[in-house]
Amino acid sequence: MATNTPNSSINDQCIICLSSFGIQVERIPHRCTNVKCNRQFCAQCINQIQIYNGNERSFRCMYCLQDYSDNCVPEENQVLIAQLWDEIRMRYNIDHIQNLLLNQCDQRDLSNDIDCRRRHLMNLVTLYKRFCGRTQFLFTVEYLVNQLTELLHYLNKNNENNLQECKNLYQRLISSVVVNDHDIGLLYINLCERLQLEISEAEYCSMFPKINTKMNEWLHEQGSAKGFQPKILELFQAIEQDLINQWNNPYLATRTKIGVIGFIGVGKSSLINYLLGIKSLANDDAAPVSMTKGTYFPLQFDQKEPLISPDDPKKKTLVTFVDIQGVDKNNYDSRNEEQEDVYLEEIRKVNCDIYIVVYDEKLRAEQEEWIKFIEEYLKRKCVLVRTKVDIYYQTKLQEYMDTTSIVNEQNNSQAAILEQLRLDNSIESRFVFLVACDYSFKKNDITSFDFPLLIRELGRLAFDACSNRIHVLAHQTMARAINTSFRRGYVLNVMKYKVAAGFASIIPFGDQLPRYLSRDSIREAFGIDDNLRQYIKQFHIIVYNYKLQTSVFKECVEVKNLQRNSKFDAKWIGRTAGTALVVGGGFTEDIIRVAVPAATALSGAARAALTVATIGIGIVISAGVSAWSAVDSGKHIFSYINRTCDDIIMITNPLITIIIEREREKAFGKDHIIALTKEQNVL
Repeated sequence: MATNTPNSSINDQCIICLSSFGIQVERIPHRCTNVKCNRQFCAQCINQIQIYNGNERSFRCMYCLQDYSDNCVPEENQVLIAQLWDEIRMRYNIDHIQNLLLNQCDQRDLSNDIDCRRRHLMNLVTLYKRFCGRTQFLFTVEYLVNQLTELLHYLNKNNENNLQECKNLYQRLISSVVVNDHDIGLLYINLCERLQLEISEAEYCSMFPKINTKMNEWLHEQGSAKGFQPKILELFQAIEQDLINQWNNPYLATRTKIGVIGFIGVGKSSLINYLLGIKSLANDDAAPVSMTKGTYFPLQFDQKEPLISPDDPKKKTLVTFVDIQGVDKNNYDSRNEEQEDVYLEEIRKVNCDIYIVVYDEKLRAEQEEWIKFIEEYLKRKCVLVRTKVDIYYQTKLQEYMDTTSIVNEQNNSQAAILEQLRLDNSIESRFVFLVACDYSFKKNDITSFDFPLLIRELGRLAFDACSNRIHVLAHQTMARAINTSFRRGYVLNVMKYKVAAGFASIIPFGDQLPRYLSRDSIREAFGIDDNLRQYIKQFHIIVYNYKLQTSVFKECVEVKNLQRNSKFDAKWIGRTAGTALVVGGGFTEDIIRVAVPAATALSGAARAALTVATIGIGIVISAGVSAWSAVDSGKHIFSYINRTCDDIIMITNPLITIIIEREREKAFGKDHIIALTKEQNVL
């Protein structure tokens, strides 16, 4: 997703909390009014900054340092908001429901639409109960589900007799007040989007309670009169304890998410139902099956029994299958880069650990691009499944049987048909699992194809993928905490250093002294001291493909470079939490470190006073030079904060890897982590 601004940054996420923008009040995107900046914030982060600032300070963009006038904040990005609404209306297939309600329609089409949307809500209700428990908001949603269920039964019972009555009631249930056609389905959309938002936030909190407790404490203290409270060491210790609890507490067991993607009508939902062991579409827990668009947002289905690795029965993994909305292959043009990016972005946002690419005919070039994106950029495992093979299989088998009556030749023909189906793609050395996901097919049992092999393969992949999921979510949580608690906070009284820089600017490099002093105060405020460095050293951290922006961690972290060849690296860089960085540029750091041994022993206020007193005495200062130097020094200070936060985020990634490997080794033994270690070194 992108706006029409030429210098826009990562436009699908808030630059602070890394949450995706949306239509909910707290997720509305706001854009910095500085055209050279254009960084975007969600409404929730802006409100929190305003609460912290109180009546004493106006809003300041922490990246370009633009000061806003009183009671002014970054403006709502109306272009992006309109785009969000357009995409949501398309995703929820609102044009289809408008056509059903405003024009003549078949009773079965209306019934299918009601049932499909009802099942979507029921799926969200199940997830909401698991993560959030029962709330007043949930009662509202459940009431709508019950109303839709009653309407569905009434419609199916009376057939065409009361069709218009049912259409009117359906419109009222999902739309609340309808002023024009654009209001149809609005209530339904808002409820679904709200449920998804709260489920997502609750999932983070349930997995990393220590981190979230710290963030809430620091957020509350930001608005108080206390000094800057967040400390990096406390943050690292909190994530370490959360990761330890993932293996020690069975109630915190993280589920591996297996996403199912493909074109509309290829059998994605049917495959999920088979994987869940659901034999009847009448089951309310079944994924909605349709030859037209039947998935409006990612639907999550928990499998009750864990998958078991065929290599080791002790490796048991709880999994969740995710039904990802498909695209219409008749209207999908791989040459349209924007259209392709939209679906790749949808795949990325769902953030699954394993992806199943489902297709029902020869693999197309677009699907090959999906596979490359998943494996080369997302670094996730990808499984190929060809569905509806029963139709092709029966046709070809009959042709062979008509030409020969010899049993052995017929048996050989069966094997040849299956092998031909597997090889009917342009990706070499890829095993394709063949399944017959058609509920109307009675002649051939599903187990006669590759369904048992598919279950075994998913069981093999799910165990290590679970650790990778914990790793990714932990890193995203840490990045959010660093951006929210450290990068966003006004760590220093920057003005005192800007004043000092102005007085010092008359002599060569004089303004570098207060800059150095401010950097030292930032380290002190963040808690970057010997205790933190000793904590980091015990992990022997290596950071790959990243140049440290400051000297803060150079003595306790090793940096190495690896070759990158994937075309996706440059195109999609910065879209994950681990690389959502804002590097301030190449400033000369600690340029006069050796010249201020006495000053560094003083407090922050005393350092500033010393600077002014010793450098400013007896010098006639140019007002213009001083003003420029003061502003430039302020930018440098905030740049240093940003660069320090970038470094912290980057060293967090290998830190999490090492802790996960250590805890897995404790739980399962050293032999069980070798494969995972190789994969995560690549990541």
